[in-house]
Amino acid sequence: MTKPAKNSAYEIVYNTGKKIETEQFLFACRGSFSSAITDNILFLTEGNLLELDTPKVAKKVYYLMVEGLQNITRHQYHDQGGSPFDGALFIINRREQAYSITYGNWVSKDVKEQLEENLSTIVSKDDSELKEYYLEILNNSGFSTKGGAGLGLIDMARKSSGKINFEFAPVLGGYFYYLNLNIAIDKDDYDPAVSADYIHDAMRLHKEMLVCDSQIIFKGLLHESNVNHLSNQIDSTLNDNPETKGMSAVMTELLRNVAKHAYSRLNHLGKPGVFLLQKVEDGYAMFSGNFIKNGKQELVQRSLESINMLDTGQMNDIIDRLHTSGLNEGTGLIRLRKISGHDIGFEIVESDDEPPYFILKIELT
Repeated sequence: MTKPAKNSAYEIVYNTGKKIETEQFLFACRGSFSSAITDNILFLTEGNLLELDTPKVAKKVYYLMVEGLQNITRHQYHDQGGSPFDGALFIINRREQAYSITYGNWVSKDVKEQLEENLSTIVSKDDSELKEYYLEILNNSGFSTKGGAGLGLIDMARKSSGKINFEFAPVLGGYFYYLNLNIAIDKDDYDPAVSADYIHDAMRLHKEMLVCDSQIIFKGLLHESNVNHLSNQIDSTLNDNPETKGMSAVMTELLRNVAKHAYSRLNHLGKPGVFLLQKVEDGYAMFSGNFIKNGKQELVQRSLESINMLDTGQMNDIIDRLHTSGLNEGTGLIRLRKISGHDIGFEIVESDDEPPYFILKIELT
């Protein structure tokens, strides 16, 4: 099959997934953040951190995440009119040289001017000056509780690798504020000039998420433990909408399919895969993406086309027959099609230098 259509959720899944051997972990989430959501983000990320890197690196990344997520919950923007910028933005991406962490939320012009002044002050200082500044603020208690250069922000700047980066994008009569921090995976192989552009990559990803109204993107190693945490995260994201109750059962089945069947060239316990949650007009669409072995394309395509031709009675007969025989393997996609009520969408993207990339779409409306 051909390359996914431009600016679609398929394209985001493909472009995200094909870089998994150099950028092995990504979690992006936009919307309103509650304590339940931030807890699940931390649980989900912690497992991948410890699988990919040393405890020392994981501890530094985890600290910055906690500080940043606490800041998000305090300062996120709430708009009852349904603005796409309602809530906030969180992105963590394991790049080749560093973990890049980006936070974002809408701010007014007045807050933007205050933030810009305070952040410029922080960026202008070297490590020793930052330490002195931290102690000065601590002793004088002279920091703002709403968008200013608080102790938490200064401490985050001290613990990050290189300078923090920030941008303000004009939107909705104010600005969307992006703050980016990095933690070097190996400080001897870290170039601050390279990581200085990570914030622009995060801004581009945010724009792509807005274009197709995707709520969550996950890329990483999938196995039983983090499949459950990711399902909990999605449940937390959607828990205010009674129409989405129980969606995690469908999502868990989709993710377990990746964890079982994805092709991996990585020497890790989990299987590399991508998950994307998209808001559509009358509900949600869920996408998974993973490599498959070369030569499996035709078999995968035939199997899905056959499942899409089944009516409800035929699906029930197959599920019941396999269950009676004690053979539940192979019924996952049939159950997903039955629950969804829509044909399973899919694309297989082929290239000369990579294994085939398989993208699956399940829609619930």
